[in-house]
Amino acid sequence: MLRRQRVLTPFCATLLFTILQSCLGAPAAEDAKKEEGKVAGILFEKKDDWITVKADGEDEPVKYVVGQDEDKKLAKALKTIFNASRVELTYKKDGDSRQLVSLKKQILKASGTVTGVVVNVYNEFWVEVKPKNGPSDEYAPGANYNDKDFMAKLKGLKPGDSVTIKFNTDAERHRILALRINADK
Repeated sequence: MLRRQRVLTPFCATLLFTILQSCLGAPAAEDAKKEEGKVAGILFEKKDDWITVKADGEDEPVKYVVGQDEDKKLAKALKTIFNASRVELTYKKDGDSRQLVSLKKQILKASGTVTGVVVNVYNEFWVEVKPKNGPSDEYAPGANYNDKDFMAKLKGLKPGDSVTIKFNTDAERHRILALRINADK
């Protein structure tokens, strides 16, 4: 019996130590996850040292700070992505602010037709539309920008209006080829 105790005691002590270490290490890993995140949504505004993005499912845009030590890939992305574009980004928490880590353009569909509900018209220039299935996306005028009737129709849209938009995507954003306001049911 004494021999069995000599073998079991160190084994049990090692097992207990291993279990306690794994329990203590888990919260640190969870805290690290809370300090960083991923977001997909619409880029609202871009300045030299920050951007604002309205994440899918959110009502208001959130500010993400661009650090001074940004990498070359992030710097290039910031130059080639414009307001009113869908983006995916990662960030890390820095106190109360969110530090931008990576950013890339997200094109769900390059061209086609979408029917959905107007969320809002921004800067009298682009419209955010929420289709029945899927996240909101944004659409801006293209060559029809100089068409006064088209621009009046775009500016006259109100949240809740049902619209059908035919579009294509250029280097900057989705461009409206045709806009139809659907009759209320």
